[in-house]
Amino acid sequence: MTLAEHTPVTRHRVVMAVASEIERDARVKKTALAVADAGHDVTLVFGCLNAADAGDATLGAVRTTGLHVPYLLRDDAARRGKDGSRSRPFLIGFRDRKEMQAALLRSTLRSERAARRSPVHRALARSSAMLARVRGRLYREHVRRTQAQQADHAGRQRGRVDWRRALPNIGDLTLTFTKPLWRSEPDVIHIHDVHLLEAGALAKQRLLSQGKRVRLVYDAHEYIAGTSAPTPALEAAWKALEAEFMPYVDDVITVSEPIADAIQQRYGLERRPSVVLNTPTNSGQAPAASDIRTACGLPPSTTLLAYSGVLSAKRGIRTAIEGLADVPDAHLAVVCVPNAHYRGALALSDYAQTLGVADRVHLVEPVATDEIISFLSTADIGVHPMIGGLANHEMALPNKLFDYLFAGLPVVVSDVRLMGQFVRDHGVGEPFRPEDPADFARAVRAVMADEDRYRKNAARDDLRAELSWENQAEQIRALYADM
Repeated sequence: MTLAEHTPVTRHRVVMAVASEIERDARVKKTALAVADAGHDVTLVFGCLNAADAGDATLGAVRTTGLHVPYLLRDDAARRGKDGSRSRPFLIGFRDRKEMQAALLRSTLRSERAARRSPVHRALARSSAMLARVRGRLYREHVRRTQAQQADHAGRQRGRVDWRRALPNIGDLTLTFTKPLWRSEPDVIHIHDVHLLEAGALAKQRLLSQGKRVRLVYDAHEYIAGTSAPTPALEAAWKALEAEFMPYVDDVITVSEPIADAIQQRYGLERRPSVVLNTPTNSGQAPAASDIRTACGLPPSTTLLAYSGVLSAKRGIRTAIEGLADVPDAHLAVVCVPNAHYRGALALSDYAQTLGVADRVHLVEPVATDEIISFLSTADIGVHPMIGGLANHEMALPNKLFDYLFAGLPVVVSDVRLMGQFVRDHGVGEPFRPEDPADFARAVRAVMADEDRYRKNAARDDLRAELSWENQAEQIRALYADM
């Protein structure tokens, strides 16, 4: 039975919101369509960086509205930081790492040039180099003390962190989204991710004050308390933001069973969050205009590993690149999000060059989300080398894992708790120790040696039916039917 065959007891007016653009956010689009397919009236509101991209459109039965987010508060905070509000260690310490690195490079250059000049020039160069080293030590000591103070402050605050000051971008989003949310007079406000939780809570309070009943659904795509921010202060700020507005939330959806348990325990929820895996549909995948092997210019006889997704350090792509040295016959294709020429992708290319494997690392432009399964299908192995040690990673079943399986690929993945266990239980690939290039290479060789068996397990019809979005969306339908 499909979702369309279910007739809800009550037809809800739903406004769904996400802070980012929806072009490449398959989960948000699929969720909106699933709620509409269950018989509800859905408007999907999303954020745009460019004013030209804002406006109204449709996505199947879903109305979409793009809102331009100018991020004025965020940019103002950044300007104030650059104008000198950051503290400088003592009087001669460097202001930041870039200033220190540039000064050390200039000092080295002076020394090299002075070597060919007079003793006076050489003495001046040595003095300059000594001063740069002293300033560098002062800067590093300042950073160490600052981080220790931030960690101590975050521990003492315990939820009283001033997240509004630490996260000025949330203010921009709240100002942009709150009024459109309450003005649509919805029965349900469905928020994706933590960024719009304040806007959703404020819109709900406004509607309640006007005597309108409304429910707030929080779709938590990750475990916020288990992620890692660049500094202890930012990490505490994200946790404090979520904690402040969780009392306004009526229903929670999340992406794995362990994360559902952790959220319920952390906030003492009476009702356990609904679990909806971020998986592909079992039918209707659009054929891609090309494929990943053709994009790399490789023949079918060449072993091709594929990674698809964002390129942050937490994804561990460098581990896969390092591991290529021990698998000399294999190539690695990296489908780069948002594109193959932004700085993160270029940094990977430079890293591959330094390791001597650049000729076997291919940076590939992304394709439309509904074409990714077809695009990946000509690779041999899908890889997901994300780092371990983060609670969010240990409890996650990432969407790219399912993209690989639905493309018919066996997988090589980090042995984080849930993903590693899933791969072992279903016999669809090999886990490896996170951030261990040698063990990554071992896992790749193991899959290459028995690729037919792994590929057969990955293509099982019963596994795909269980994991398919059609099956996952039943949890969304059930949640809305209970409202």
